[in-house]
Amino acid sequence: MALYAGTGVSRQTQDAEVAGREAARAALSNAGIETADVALVVSSVAFDQAGLIKGIADVLGKTPFVGCTGAGAITGSGVHEGAVAVLALKSDEAKFIPVKVTNIKADMHGAGKRFATELQSAGGGDIKIALIFSDALSGNGTELVRGILETMGTRFPLGGGAAGDDLHFEKTYQFYNGEVLSDAVVGLGVGGNIETAVEADHGWQPIGMARIATKASGTKLFELDGKPAFSMYEDYFGARSADFKKALSLAAVSYPLGMKVKGREELMIRAPLGIGEDGSITCGAEIVEGSEIYLMIGTLSSVLWSAQETARGVVGNFSGKGKKVMFVSDCVARKILLGSRGMEEINLLKTIGGPECVIFGFYSYGQIAPLRTQVEDVHMCDPGFYEQSISLAVFGS
Repeated sequence: MALYAGTGVSRQTQDAEVAGREAARAALSNAGIETADVALVVSSVAFDQAGLIKGIADVLGKTPFVGCTGAGAITGSGVHEGAVAVLALKSDEAKFIPVKVTNIKADMHGAGKRFATELQSAGGGDIKIALIFSDALSGNGTELVRGILETMGTRFPLGGGAAGDDLHFEKTYQFYNGEVLSDAVVGLGVGGNIETAVEADHGWQPIGMARIATKASGTKLFELDGKPAFSMYEDYFGARSADFKKALSLAAVSYPLGMKVKGREELMIRAPLGIGEDGSITCGAEIVEGSEIYLMIGTLSSVLWSAQETARGVVGNFSGKGKKVMFVSDCVARKILLGSRGMEEINLLKTIGGPECVIFGFYSYGQIAPLRTQVEDVHMCDPGFYEQSISLAVFGS
């Protein structure tokens, strides 16, 4: 199978249409093609989104494309802030199926099922992997992915992540061909003669003893051991606990929560995004009542180690020697923790991926990856929606 893939980037925020055209032209040129079968787009919310998408469409013509805004774009050349990045794809054997579902806030679980149904219908049962770009601000991403897996099957490989807005937490955008959407999930199904592999990991470690989530609902944790949830931070950090009340402050990034549910050993990371007056903690993903909750710690070395091991795992499960794409959904919390050393993480991915690997992705508000091997029930809390993790999806020949 011949797979052509190339990326293009523009930071021309003064003129969004120009930026869109620059990035799309560069992607086609770097892929060595005149027209693409499909394209992926990630951008900053700093752009006029309508103008940006128009510029991309002017260059791509009838080529379909999907994507979203994020908290930074990722390509093999580095971390790109205030930028738009385009990945152009063409293949003589793979097929690419773009899908969208709108108005997801009203029923995230139902939106996931609708997405899967659309994917199955358009793909004719030949979809090997799906990349997802969802609106994290619409609600519980766990329920969205749960709905998809209930329809597609628990072992169906999902990659991608939740859209961002450069840490404003106000409004994210999803792209579907010439449309600029919000409160939507868009995606790309890939089928045909391709090989795929997807994995995710985080690298955070627990501190001290577990507490029990005695009261929780959806993404909100109300009580730990019968006390207001935020008391955990007050007990550990005293007056410094006020530093944790700002969403994704360096303190909150370095010391998130870890959740352990019955039936699995690995701790799932939950980022504290908001603290209520009642001491409740709102996280970006589902909290299971009765689960064990730990305080976690992350370091630069642990974050880089997790990226390295995830890349080794995903490439190790990929036997193809030809051109491949590594799609990266990396948590914005990891970006904050890495700071100026973000390129070190990308260099690790490049080294492990090899010269035939094209790297593309974004810093996200939630990461999507397959269920862990020990979890087969999507009604348990490991439906493949993670926080403060790195998700890598590889596909190619």
